[in-house]
Amino acid sequence: MIEPLLAGTNEFEIHWPPVEPTSEETKTKRPLLLGSVDIKEADADSEGLVLEIALTITRPSKEADREFWNSHLEFGEVPWMDEVRVWDADSQWQWPNLPFLLTRHGVERIERYGGVDPGKLVDNDFAAVLIRKYDKSGNREQIDSQTSPLVSAHWRSDRQEKTDIHSIVHVARSDTFRIHIGPNEEHTTGRLKLWLIYADFLNTRPPESWPRGGEWSGGILAYSEVTWDKKPNEPSHGTVQFLTPPTGSGFNWIEWSLDETSPAESRLADLPK
Repeated sequence: MIEPLLAGTNEFEIHWPPVEPTSEETKTKRPLLLGSVDIKEADADSEGLVLEIALTITRPSKEADREFWNSHLEFGEVPWMDEVRVWDADSQWQWPNLPFLLTRHGVERIERYGGVDPGKLVDNDFAAVLIRKYDKSGNREQIDSQTSPLVSAHWRSDRQEKTDIHSIVHVARSDTFRIHIGPNEEHTTGRLKLWLIYADFLNTRPPESWPRGGEWSGGILAYSEVTWDKKPNEPSHGTVQFLTPPTGSGFNWIEWSLDETSPAESRLADLPK
């Protein structure tokens, strides 16, 4: 799917297991979650023009959707799966608080519907966004992006009040990434490659065309490319494409997950501090 942009919202679907974004299956298969890539051109600062990018993930929330969620994610063969569930007065599994579910680093598995994997003894139950910067062709990655891509696995609610494990929250919003695209007086172009990964697929297999490199012990939920073209003193223009990922994210998730000195440290901007 190609949608004109650059200031706007670009929607996609998250299926479990993932499916090809352009296949016939996406037209008939019910998505588990709905997503959007929200992009806007921020006000120019001393470093020039900046794109702001964030992801929003929304869970369909009718009773039929809850039953669909439960049936697709029950993983009855996993012995510790009951520990990540919270039950209501009618002994039905409550909806997980979606931002809790997706955020890296909970205190205990039972407190956040995930947490420390009892086999690996690390937190590999989280969703992360990773962005790398390329030239317009998408063939040459920028030097700063090679060593320091933008990454975050923090998600927040769309509510103003504080929520906890018992709060039923159906919307999760990522951190906002700030990406420098050049001086306002120059013609600049480029491409961003964006991966949404989930760090434990529990042996669920993505499509055969998906990259085989494990994103920690999980894989890619969705992949998109953002191209921009910015002429002097004019608004940015470009496209967002949701594609079959040609490669993995190339990020060392294991090292990142094991870093106890700065838990879930986010890199949200390519601008110098």
